[in-house]
Amino acid sequence: MSKELLASKIVIVEEEARVPQIQGVPTNVLGMVGITERGPVGERVRTTSFNEWVDTFGGAIADGDAYHAVQGFYLNGGQVLDFVRTVHYTDINDPATKTSAAGEETIQTAGGAPTQGTMLGTVVGPFDLTPGDTLVVSVDGGAPSTATFNATQASVTGAATQPFALTDGWTLTFEVDNGPVQTAVFNTAEFVNIAAATAAEVAAVINAEIVGVQATAVAGAVVIKSDTYGTDSDLDTFGGTALAALGFTGLSSAGTGNVGDINAVSVAEVETVVEAAVAGVSVTSDGGAVRITRTTAGASYSVQVQAASTADDEMGLDNATHSGTSGAAQDTLTVAGKSDGTYTDDLSVVISAATSGVASEFNLKVLDAGVVVEVWPNLTMDTTAERYVETVLNNADTGSLYIAGTDESAIGTPTERRPANGTYSSLVGGDDGLVGIVDNDFIGSQAGPTGLRVLDTSLDLALLAVPDQPTSAVHNAMIAYCEDTRDGQCFAVLDPPPGLGRDDIVTYVETTASLLNLSEFGAIYWPQVKVVNPSAPVFGDVDSITVPPSGHIAGVFARVDGSRPGGVYQPPAGVERGVIRGIVGFENDEVKQESCRDIIYPKRINPLTTGPGLPLFIDGTRTLRGNSNFPSVAERRGVIYIEQSLKGGLQFARHANNTPELRRRVDRAITAFLLLQFRAGAFRGETPATSFFVDVGDGINPPSEQFANKLNARIGLATNKPTDFVILRFSQDTRELETELQAAGA
Repeated sequence: MSKELLASKIVIVEEEARVPQIQGVPTNVLGMVGITERGPVGERVRTTSFNEWVDTFGGAIADGDAYHAVQGFYLNGGQVLDFVRTVHYTDINDPATKTSAAGEETIQTAGGAPTQGTMLGTVVGPFDLTPGDTLVVSVDGGAPSTATFNATQASVTGAATQPFALTDGWTLTFEVDNGPVQTAVFNTAEFVNIAAATAAEVAAVINAEIVGVQATAVAGAVVIKSDTYGTDSDLDTFGGTALAALGFTGLSSAGTGNVGDINAVSVAEVETVVEAAVAGVSVTSDGGAVRITRTTAGASYSVQVQAASTADDEMGLDNATHSGTSGAAQDTLTVAGKSDGTYTDDLSVVISAATSGVASEFNLKVLDAGVVVEVWPNLTMDTTAERYVETVLNNADTGSLYIAGTDESAIGTPTERRPANGTYSSLVGGDDGLVGIVDNDFIGSQAGPTGLRVLDTSLDLALLAVPDQPTSAVHNAMIAYCEDTRDGQCFAVLDPPPGLGRDDIVTYVETTASLLNLSEFGAIYWPQVKVVNPSAPVFGDVDSITVPPSGHIAGVFARVDGSRPGGVYQPPAGVERGVIRGIVGFENDEVKQESCRDIIYPKRINPLTTGPGLPLFIDGTRTLRGNSNFPSVAERRGVIYIEQSLKGGLQFARHANNTPELRRRVDRAITAFLLLQFRAGAFRGETPATSFFVDVGDGINPPSEQFANKLNARIGLATNKPTDFVILRFSQDTRELETELQAAGA
């Protein structure tokens, strides 16, 4: 219904909210670059559980720590991970130069007697052709022979010419294509003068009342033609009261050609036409499609439908050369690792008879170290079938987690192309791509993209970790990525290099990596942590192994963020919020000594520690930079959350006219959002007025700024400060003595 106020009506108008609502952005999406057993290389893969990650990237390996970091992330409360597998690249700007590779094995057919060259059309008949269409066929590469599909229509021409002296109600009767007799009745109203009817008037009546013909006027006579082209076309048994007047007495006609109906050519008719014109081939029906087969078997005998044909597309016939085989086994199916890696060394594939019992089908099992991990029943090499091997194995959602299949286009029918039964052990040629791996393989390049830059497409990235390469170059690149590339929307969790003691980690932060006071967009934690040995075959007969802590730390961040509204403003540290799940100790126990922590904490290194009766926990809240606006982890991450939420929530102001009303809307939207954050505990003030301010006024938006197409907003935040030190002051209780002295006047 129109809302214009024209006629009297009741109009309903839904108004937009006076205060635009700003939605908070995610704070716990972790991006990680690392080394894994398998999985896609150089691609961002989002997972929401550890099991989902393992399905894609595999289990624990001796050469990488990402497995442990990811497990620690999810154990501690992480929910969303964007992971990038990296390897060594000979050119970091070109992903194609990765040195990793997938192992593979090519399986052959069983072999047997020589086979015939054969081709199968993809279109089921009957076929809608045009008179004169051709199939131009070459046999054994020789001169082509042409099979032509000919067809004409039945046609009769009346012996009389106009004008025709007809009478109202006269008729013309005849059969069309040997069907029932049809009748055309000529009525006075259909003519200008029925007693002097024209050929065009008569043709119009016939076309309107007779099915399957076209009538026309030619040189004053009436011409009738069947719609059908071919030997099924027929016009006869003419009669009726107008027969003599129109000159159709004794007339009949039949179509000609080598097919019954050119618009519905059967496979049997194709067989007759082609076999008559082309020596050495046979034509049969295969499920209603045309199959053309060389009658002699052997690798030197072939059949080809040339591109000069005009009926090949209608039958779905290709223009490739189809040769027979000598009977020797052919390469038919290559099975390769789903992704790069030496994990394929332990894989084997078993081909066996199909559960369905169909000769052209087969079962395929995947074994890992001799254990069956996948079974794929009733596969086939038939490209048109639902269970075609490539379609099933390579499906992105439901396909194999371990292998991919490639059809090698062997010659023959699906049964002849079926891979031979047997066990095919070890997919050879797999390479993890770790030889020569360097910092740049983790840092990456935007040109690739590779390394960290693959995460550019993760729009809601909030945390960053690179557990497999805790080096100076990588740490500095992580900080630059969070602060500069991501424009301050991300926070880096840095791992300590392995094997560092108290003085070593201070030297590393102060001098080696120059991290001290570098940025408030990252924090470093020390020492590395111990976890239960997840695999004795990989790590030996030890109870625990040492791994980087960044995944566990990021999981604690995520857990605290989600623990309550405003969780991102709570320091992820201490014996309540900072408990680290999934670890059994620390690489270096000196961190348990308060004197040790007294040395590292002033250098803005966050210790991981414990004490008598206490859990293993994070004992620090500091970013790398102390002389900044927001020097603690919770402050910095809380402000990132506020900034990114406002950035997304104020999009309505872009391209709007810069009016006082718009600036008031912006002011109200920001203030409303910050009030919610105040109630969630974001600020240290006791009232909104002492917690934040918002200024979108004329003072910072003078005409010069408006003419520059700018709208400025100034926001001040009184963020909470973490309690690093709890000071307990003790003294002798002298209150009774002081009371007594006071009473004595002393």
